[in-house]
Amino acid sequence: MSHPPQQGPHPQQGPYPQQGPYPPQGQPQYGPQYAPQYGQYPPQPPKKKSKAGLWISLVAVVVLLGGGVAFTGWVTPGFFKEKLDTTSRGTPEQLAQSFANVVTEQAMFDRLWCKIRSKRSYTAGQAFAVAKDEAKISNPVHPTGPQERAATVTAGPISYGIAMIPGEQGWCVRDAKAGGEPEPLASTSTDPKPRPEVKDGADAIGQFITAVNGRDIPAALSVMCENAPDTTRSGTQQLINGEVRLTARSTDVLRTAGRTIVHLDTKVDGVTGQGRVETNDHATGGPCVTSFDPRSD
Repeated sequence: MSHPPQQGPHPQQGPYPQQGPYPPQGQPQYGPQYAPQYGQYPPQPPKKKSKAGLWISLVAVVVLLGGGVAFTGWVTPGFFKEKLDTTSRGTPEQLAQSFANVVTEQAMFDRLWCKIRSKRSYTAGQAFAVAKDEAKISNPVHPTGPQERAATVTAGPISYGIAMIPGEQGWCVRDAKAGGEPEPLASTSTDPKPRPEVKDGADAIGQFITAVNGRDIPAALSVMCENAPDTTRSGTQQLINGEVRLTARSTDVLRTAGRTIVHLDTKVDGVTGQGRVETNDHATGGPCVTSFDPRSD
């Protein structure tokens, strides 16, 4: 039996290329070490949270805070701005500046007015209380008498001349006149002069009228009775601190009652009227003024 011819030895195949521990790049990876276990999936990297919302919130807070501080600082008085001095009155210059600062700050005049001041000064206080502009001293402090000074304070269209005298705790404003400067007093004292000699009630009233028209508070108080009401004393001083002019119109002498009444034509701070002065002709020390009203007759 013949056998097919034997073939020569099988050709040797070259060695398989050696593979590294990882398959070539770009080929799928197989093998147990790469197969996910049942029911599991490869872990996913955590997603990065966006910080856009956080930054928007922070910017909004900063804007709100900045706007609030800016509004408070520039609209609310005194937050950023330094408070002006509204109380100093050791000198007339300090008083005038404090007066202007009070108007600018829209503060209270409490400490700056004299205890007894002109009636028209109350109108000045009301006018300055609604001033919209910064107040300035438009006419510097200057002397108008031995112990009296004046200046002008202006805030926009509002302008008042102020008269200043020494007070109990520094200088004080006794009068304020719109559009002009107050007339100085004959004396800044409020102590009565010694009682003058008088012939009768009409003479006492005559001396009183002269003293009031002469802006002399001590002389006017000197012919008043010791028991004259405080309202009469303070009212007389208030009128003299402003502008007042008295003119005798007629005289009634009530001998039985021991009284003399002089009826007056008056002009008080530019307003005309009629008033009266009465005396006690039987008072100890001679006739003296017991009542005075420039507006009631």
